[in-house]
Amino acid sequence: MRAFAAELRARRNVLGVSQEELAHRCGVNRTFVAKMEVGQNQPSLTVLMKISEGLQVPLPVLMGSTVERYKLETDQQ
Repeated sequence: MRAFAAELRARRNVLGVSQEELAHRCGVNRTFVAKMEVGQNQPSLTVLMKISEGLQVPLPVLMGSTVERYKLETDQQ
C-alpha cells in the first residue's frame, strides 16, 4: 500500500490537482483520497479504475508504476 500511496500522490502532484479535485473526478470523498495517499485505505478494483481515469493514466500503467516503486522499496531494505 505504501508504494501505491506514493504513486497516487506523485501522479496527482504532476497533474497539479488537489485531493478535492481528484476525488471529484473519481466520484469518491476527499478524505478517501487522503487516506489512500497515506496507505490507510485500500481501493476496490472499481475505485482503482476510477482513479486511473481521474489521473488520466491507463490502469495497467498505474499498476506497473506501483509495482516498480514496490520493488525499489523492497530492494532498499
